[in-house]
Amino acid sequence: MKKILLIAALVVAGTLGVRAEEAKEVQLQGKIGCGHCMYHKGNSCSVGLKTEDGKVYLLENADKKLMDARMKGGELKVTGTVTEKDGTLYVKASKAELAK
Repeated sequence: MKKILLIAALVVAGTLGVRAEEAKEVQLQGKIGCGHCMYHKGNSCSVGLKTEDGKVYLLENADKKLMDARMKGGELKVTGTVTEKDGTLYVKASKAELAK
């Protein structure tokens, strides 16, 4: 019984460790555009970021300024946590700014 509890505790601790690792903030930079219209990601218009390596990220919490800027193009710098759902990459930005 003690072995089973120990194994269960290790599995839970390992799972929590993986989740904490996934939540690391990253810095991304690339071209801003409409995630749906320009980058063909998601089911509706959103702020998309296409990096040099060709990956496209959709911003989960874009403000009005970024929503307006997405059709004008330009460079976007984002700091945030990345998740993936159904093959689409999302970034929850703690900081997002248009490059000057």
